[in-house]
Amino acid sequence: MRTRQEIIPRRSVRQSSSLAVGVYGSTLASSFFRDAVNGADSLDVVTIGDSNAGYSYGGFGGGGGGWTRGILRGLNNAGAPTYGSGMAPIMHTGVTTTTQILKEDDGTTITTYLGYAKNTEAPTGNLLRGGASGPAAVTAIAVPATTLLPYGLTNFDYGWVAAATTYNSFGQLNFTYPAGAAPSPALPSWCDAGTALKYRTVYARTNTAGGTINPTIYRVLSGVYTSLATTSASTYNAAGTDIQTKDLDFVMPTTVPASAIIFGWAYIGIATGPAGALLDSVYKVAKGISVHNLHYGSGQTSTVIAAAISGCNASKTFLENYFKQIVDRQIAAGGTGRVLIKINCGVNDSGSPASSTITSAFNAMINTLKTAWLAAGYIANNLCFVCSVSHPLDTDFGDGGTREATLATYRAAANSWANTVQNVTVVDLSQIYTAAQMTASGYYAGTAAAEAHLSQAGYFAFGQQIVSKILASG
Repeated sequence: MRTRQEIIPRRSVRQSSSLAVGVYGSTLASSFFRDAVNGADSLDVVTIGDSNAGYSYGGFGGGGGGWTRGILRGLNNAGAPTYGSGMAPIMHTGVTTTTQILKEDDGTTITTYLGYAKNTEAPTGNLLRGGASGPAAVTAIAVPATTLLPYGLTNFDYGWVAAATTYNSFGQLNFTYPAGAAPSPALPSWCDAGTALKYRTVYARTNTAGGTINPTIYRVLSGVYTSLATTSASTYNAAGTDIQTKDLDFVMPTTVPASAIIFGWAYIGIATGPAGALLDSVYKVAKGISVHNLHYGSGQTSTVIAAAISGCNASKTFLENYFKQIVDRQIAAGGTGRVLIKINCGVNDSGSPASSTITSAFNAMINTLKTAWLAAGYIANNLCFVCSVSHPLDTDFGDGGTREATLATYRAAANSWANTVQNVTVVDLSQIYTAAQMTASGYYAGTAAAEAHLSQAGYFAFGQQIVSKILASG
């Protein structure tokens, strides 16, 4: 049987003098983007940063906007199709169930949007928060040591159903059709009507017998629920705790549109304890891209973001499992297991920090992520990084230009640093658009302090330029 290393080929990495303007460092990201665009391989992108990582705008929200959406849009427009949704936790540490609404458009204009929502649960009834009530061995895998904010949630956690209890889960994922009508002109290509898709549940097994999960998919039309697919999986493993996945196959309906397609790890079906559910997503067997958000640290400085990432694996194997679930799903879909980490921060760094602050933050995050990647058994050259310092701020930002002066020193430091680290590409956003150009084009979310964020058009424009410049840097 082939090992993971054997099915993920090694690629040499070189520093190049033929980089596009504003691009510094490694050319590995260019190779990853090019292969995804050409259909030669797949790529999963993981975003990390401040509120710009998932800033809500124009209906894109809950961590699904910002750079998370901008990079996806840029890759889609370059010709790389989406192969699946981002993965998100089934439960978080918050006290209420939270819905992240993502409007899917696959890089084209859809006049009636398909709303794709991810519901992340809070404890209720027999559903317990695993980090507080579940087995320590599962918690060490599923819950980070620091507070991460995926999609703006309150932290990763997992749903836990204790032994001899049952739970009927909340709908975890859903595709919502406005007014019961299919989007016009069509659904995004990756999940269009008639497409064979898979609903994947990531769940825990323990050495206590009797537990099951029951992933189900329902179609809802005029208040009538019709089962599209259902399956079950035992949560017992005599050898002890491990993490497994269960795929449920279905076909997106082609007949009368539903008002919703709803998925859950025990939706209408029943989960019997002991049972734990960690993550879920929808994907199809095809090469393409998918974008996930690991940390959306609203208001956080680069140093705080770095501490959250660099400390999240202390006495844990959280990152190893996170990478494993992304890589295993991509391989199941036809890729070889490539991942690109997109890091952007700096706009919240007030005062006059040293220019080395930003590169120290980048190094702390990258070293932690690389260590976990290698510990999970993957080769170094299937992981790369694209780092950027926040976008330029205009003169009316409100601090007399102090923050933009800091960001300018950060950008210069990052550009030089890029040539000292392996598999890292730095993109200087100030060499893509100036503040004056951004103002003229409506790329800021607003004026003055609102310029800390971009508009939908701004994230899309920068995302497309980042992808284009990296593609041109091979």
